[in-house]
Amino acid sequence: MPYKITKHPNHSVEIDANLESSVVDEERQKVARTFRNRARVPGFRPGKAPLSAVQARYADEIREDLTEKLVEILWRQIVDEEENFEPLTRPEFEEVKISTAGDFSLRVRLEVRPHLELLPIDGVELPEVLIEVTPAEVDAELDKICSEQATWEPAQEDAVVVDGVLVEADLTAVVDGADEEPKTEENAQLIVGDPGVPPEISEALQGAKVGDERVGERKVQTDGADEDADETKVAHYNMVVKAIKLKQLPELDDALAQGFGLEDLDELKMRIKESVTQQKESARRDGWRRTALDHLEKDLDAENLPPALVTDAVNEDLQRFAYSLAMQGQTPNGDQLDWQALRARFEPEARRRALDTLVLEQLAREWEIPVPEDDVNDYVSAEAQRKGIPAAEHRAGLESENQLERIRHSALMAKTVSEMLARAGAEEGA
Repeated sequence: MPYKITKHPNHSVEIDANLESSVVDEERQKVARTFRNRARVPGFRPGKAPLSAVQARYADEIREDLTEKLVEILWRQIVDEEENFEPLTRPEFEEVKISTAGDFSLRVRLEVRPHLELLPIDGVELPEVLIEVTPAEVDAELDKICSEQATWEPAQEDAVVVDGVLVEADLTAVVDGADEEPKTEENAQLIVGDPGVPPEISEALQGAKVGDERVGERKVQTDGADEDADETKVAHYNMVVKAIKLKQLPELDDALAQGFGLEDLDELKMRIKESVTQQKESARRDGWRRTALDHLEKDLDAENLPPALVTDAVNEDLQRFAYSLAMQGQTPNGDQLDWQALRARFEPEARRRALDTLVLEQLAREWEIPVPEDDVNDYVSAEAQRKGIPAAEHRAGLESENQLERIRHSALMAKTVSEMLARAGAEEGA
């Protein structure tokens, strides 16, 4: 079976292949005999009609089935004979035909997995990263916990607004030239000086007392205006202060720890230390992973990747972006968003991620790393427990949704990263 493979940029290939007429005739006879077993030819019992009569009566159907069979034969032989030939996209068959001479030919286009020339992993130098948790870091985490557990208590009657206090106010917002009615909110809560509060509003409230009325102004972008364009209007915020509250932090004692189901403050500090250590270990692993991959990919061109992989990676980013908008109560659509601009923005990082995946998948094959099924089972069981359903039921659901292979792939990639770092000299548990 002669065939010719022509390679194109970005790892796409074009294959021209053919089968001799003798092979075509042999397969035609097989297809015709299959048809005869179920064919109904006038004057003959089922399965007893002459082959020539069956071929004449069902010529179009036989030709269609024969073509599919010949395509399958050619494609299977190409895949079996070519080394390092792994399709990434569905083959697009072109010019599929049986000639007047009786031979069969086709042309097929597709993208294939590239074989990457990677630098030796033992040449990478991983940076030293300290993961020891200092007392100051534990104290900082304790401060965060206290802040999260804080309460807001009414200030004294003569209190004035300063940065850090919580103001409850009836708020009305009016935009110059806007067609909408003024927006009002009763008992709006604003933490003065907080990054989430516009600085103009915080400034307008400084020094106010309960019962005072203040007005703040800030420029706002008009609907549909370009981010870089100077198309803004002035919004006026009228605020009537109804209450001023001060932040009251809890005592840093055993009672605070017991509120989290722990025995005492020492145990809380120990848990904090363990958590911060895990965070540092995870950050160190991520940094080492990036360093190792950058070393392996040093001579590779991220612009020369199979387009299908890049497209899939960008689509994943767009889906996550759309989901995040939906979680914020926004409905993403073509009228509101420039999806082409978003694609261009996401593409560089998507290319890098696609290249990383190609490298790790190649290492997994070369190092013959098996899928860590125990890790997969642990993940499925933990997820099932969070959902409150039996592990077997959750696994069956993942299988039916084709999600189990995604989990297996993620587990394999994590295992490959561990092997890569080990070969680079990392001691992850140290």
